Amino acid sequence: MSPVMRQQTSALEPTLARICSYHLGFTDERGDPSSAEGKLTRSALMMMAADGVGLRPEDMRCQAAAMELLHNSTLIHDDIIDGDELRRGRPAAWKVFGASLAILAGDAMQALGLQMVVDDPGPGRAEISSAFAKALGLVLSGQARELTVRLGPDTGIAEYDRIVEEKTSALLECALVTPALRAGTPEHVLAALRSAGRHLGLAFQIFNDVEDIWGDPTVTGKPVRSDILRRNPSFPVLAALSADTPASERLRRLWHADGTTAAHLQQMADLVEESGGRHTAERLSRNHLDSALEHLGQAELSRAASTELTALFDRIVHRS
Repeated sequence: MSPVMRQQTSALEPTLARICSYHLGFTDERGDPSSAEGKLTRSALMMMAADGVGLRPEDMRCQAAAMELLHNSTLIHDDIIDGDELRRGRPAAWKVFGASLAILAGDAMQALGLQMVVDDPGPGRAEISSAFAKALGLVLSGQARELTVRLGPDTGIAEYDRIVEEKTSALLECALVTPALRAGTPEHVLAALRSAGRHLGLAFQIFNDVEDIWGDPTVTGKPVRSDILRRNPSFPVLAALSADTPASERLRRLWHADGTTAAHLQQMADLVEESGGRHTAERLSRNHLDSALEHLGQAELSRAASTELTALFDRIVHRS
């Protein structure tokens, strides 16, 4: 996918092209070659699904590259919204080039990704274009909901699921379904792939929330406990706050206090774990991954592709 993405982004306005190239890991902040590319997870999902429905790699290369551009556009915007200064272990694009230009670069990648899909002449173009546009709309809806809906112990988990289904699962579903749309597969296959993507997104995001509190920054590429620092109620926190225990009550008091020291954040992390939030999150992530694999098995893909996707699903969730 990288050669297609390099070629397409290089044709953007020069300043935007430079920012996109930096964010995608093709170059460093000076414009010199770099090797900090992302994992290209969504394009890998799409290419494996394409093999599973009997398509050739070249049948999906344009759409897979477009999917990565859409995904990366949301990452640029996420870093600005969340104030995250690191992305893949190096300064985020907005820290290097400024928030205003980074926003425009993210917009440019969105427009470019959608244009690539619309311009592709292959079969199923209308359905695929619609799927991409709908997925992007859901991502934006989920992002807005995350910023405006107040999550709490009473209604938080249901709202959390909806946000994740829109913000995270939507592009994963689109990546899995796009090859099936091109191949003209029956509706029950499309439904199975959508469900697989939905549960995969939930499994990934919940485990990602666990990593934010207890993960290794050298693996995640982001500072530990950034969600707690921002008082972003991630799933382990919501599960802990929902527990009726002395630890959850102490956590609730600290959560509404102003402490941001390392000791304060460590104490909250310990209370989340003591309240059962970590265990609940890890168990639910595993359940969603199992559901994703169950639906994948109903999608009637080739055996080889199903085996490869099963392994990829696990790597996506556990980063291994």
